[in-house]
Amino acid sequence: MCLATTNVYASSDGSITFVGALTEPTCNVSINGQGTNATIRLPSVSARSLAAPGETAGATAFSFSLTDCVGSMNTASAFFEAGSAVDLRSGRLINSGTANNVSLQLRDGSALANVIKVGSAEQVEALTYVDVSSGSADLTYVVEYYAEEMTTPGVVSSTVTYSIQYK
Repeated sequence: MCLATTNVYASSDGSITFVGALTEPTCNVSINGQGTNATIRLPSVSARSLAAPGETAGATAFSFSLTDCVGSMNTASAFFEAGSAVDLRSGRLINSGTANNVSLQLRDGSALANVIKVGSAEQVEALTYVDVSSGSADLTYVVEYYAEEMTTPGVVSSTVTYSIQYK
């Protein structure tokens, strides 16, 4: 019988870190019955109704329907995130359409005087939170045309990313 011996060498070359998360269940979300992604159509308005900076028109409500809410979070609100289509100075949505000098402004539908500054952390405390402890609730917001200067006719379009925040 022949026995061979093999030398084995080892050295410490690095480490592995494992990261995971356990999350609290949240609500299912649907915007105007369209699911998590939606298209909100504003009415056609005359460019003349937006002739001076700061004028608004075409206010259109939209709602987040929150259902099957479980867990220990009792209230919820939408947070509208910063992105390439957001003017961080004004908090309004930048128009990517053919109309000129117009943007889109969001308002809290439960407190219309509350203009939403999209992308700003101020939203966390400024927006209305609804009670979801019963398992469901609706969050209502408004989008409207906003004249940056005297507007010209054309298509108005923009996109915003949102997340639902829970307390």
